[in-house]
Amino acid sequence: MLKNKVYKSLASTALLAATMTANAKVESFNVGFVTIQDLSITQQQGLSFGQNVIGKAGTSCTIYTALTGTGTALVVAADVDDGIEGTGCLTQGGGSTPTAVSTFAGLYHITGAASQSVNVTVASTSTADFDFSPSGKLVTQGTAFTAGSTSLFADSPASATLGTTGNAGLSLILGGSLTVGAADLSANTPYSGSFDITAVY
Repeated sequence: MLKNKVYKSLASTALLAATMTANAKVESFNVGFVTIQDLSITQQQGLSFGQNVIGKAGTSCTIYTALTGTGTALVVAADVDDGIEGTGCLTQGGGSTPTAVSTFAGLYHITGAASQSVNVTVASTSTADFDFSPSGKLVTQGTAFTAGSTSLFADSPASATLGTTGNAGLSLILGGSLTVGAADLSANTPYSGSFDITAVY
């Protein structure tokens, strides 16, 4: 008798499983997303030491910057004072206490998705004639220039936040030091080199 009861119990379980399968319901739902806005870097003013570098071997020259604007929009040239000074150049624009209106500094705008944190790195560069080590400031669009600035140094990522509205942005004001190599440079001759600016979400 016990044996029959066991068999009947198993048969009931199988019937219940079949009933549950017959009553199953499947619905399909979507998964979606929008890819983040690309970061963009645009040059507003190129960095240049002008015709002030003496060019003697081993000497250096530095571009100094100061933010003087009081607005909260993206920084423009009129918001920056700069000057150059060093053993390898003529002192211009107030040197380390800048008074010139954006004659030497580089100015770049980085734009992308609003309110997102961005790591910015400016690479140093080395040529056969000179080395350049950049330094500067990052300013978030929508913040006061002096209160909202973040210092940036060669080859080291600095984190800052893009603005909150519109074409959300970040301003990069760039100076730095140029050091002449082991040989004197030729007089009245143009020299140039390139450096990379990298921005990553």
